[in-house]
Amino acid sequence: MVLLLTVATAVSAQSRLRATRAAEFLKEPGGLRLGSLVAGASYQTGKVNSAHVETMIDGWIPSVSVQPTRRDGFDLIVTADGGQAVRGGPGGSVIARVVEGTLLTKVGARGSWTHVRRSGWVVRTMFGGAAASSSAPAAAAPKTIAVQPPPPPPPPSRSAPQTAPPVPTTGQAGRSGAVPARDTASPKPDAPVDSMVSGAATLRGGSQVSATPDGKPLIAVTSPTDVEILDRSHDWVKVRFQGWVRTSDLIAETTAGPRITGAMVRSAPEKYVGQTVIWRLQFLSVQEADALRPEMPKGQLYVLARGPLPESGFAYLMVTKDQAATFQRLAPLDEVQVEAIIRAGRTRYLPTPVLEMVKAATR
Repeated sequence: MVLLLTVATAVSAQSRLRATRAAEFLKEPGGLRLGSLVAGASYQTGKVNSAHVETMIDGWIPSVSVQPTRRDGFDLIVTADGGQAVRGGPGGSVIARVVEGTLLTKVGARGSWTHVRRSGWVVRTMFGGAAASSSAPAAAAPKTIAVQPPPPPPPPSRSAPQTAPPVPTTGQAGRSGAVPARDTASPKPDAPVDSMVSGAATLRGGSQVSATPDGKPLIAVTSPTDVEILDRSHDWVKVRFQGWVRTSDLIAETTAGPRITGAMVRSAPEKYVGQTVIWRLQFLSVQEADALRPEMPKGQLYVLARGPLPESGFAYLMVTKDQAATFQRLAPLDEVQVEAIIRAGRTRYLPTPVLEMVKAATR
């Protein structure tokens, strides 16, 4: 008798997805941090596991920020202090940021800009629910193979009673070479484990959410909800999830002050390079970088602004042409709230921080 064994091969379907929030860009799931991706940008995605999705950075970086290398099959290494922003095009909008020491593949070059790529992993929740369906492996057509079954075992001997082989204990396993059952249930490499802090999960309907472990329940989740795992403590898991409430249900709406102040940056200019800040600034003018400000590429458009308010002082905010056009429609002393990355804590001659704008909203 011949049995039919069905074998299926799988290919990974790739798609381009838009990020619904920012997330860390990792070398491997739960591994070394290579940088960060930004909300609103689109990325090529590939393989998906239970908590992460493979994602490609494809953009442009200032050529002065990288140097040639032959490490691990890559062409370039990021040498800029504090890392560097990757843009959608030469001088375009920021789509990612890579840390110093990140290895990149060179695609091409144009003027003072280099086209680079790098694949890595981000949490699936960065793309909302799209990563689960768009990047799931697709099964190829099954292939049928004929397999001859092994011959049946010989009948038991009538001369001796049939007995089951002894089951080794933990002490016997070391002498006999048998493996304890607990070792055979090790998690797969891509499966989330208890030591993982950052990951995705689904909260079952009827779950109660507390402010602290063993604390009084604050709300109850009525239906299954996707959450992001932030921390673990014994039998408790700290999660974050997104939802909507009516404006009328808000007791008070406040604007928190910046975590990193201008005074902090001026007192330790190198400490906060690469950090993201949300600052309130007072627009003064749009200018073009020159040789007196080597922290910015020559000819780079930037906004001269006062702040962060309510502090005194000034800041240089690097912008794209489209962003500069938006600022030029403002009147001097108009206030804006910006999300930006600190590129330099000060310039060569002045204690003025240099920022790269991610997004802004007029007040």
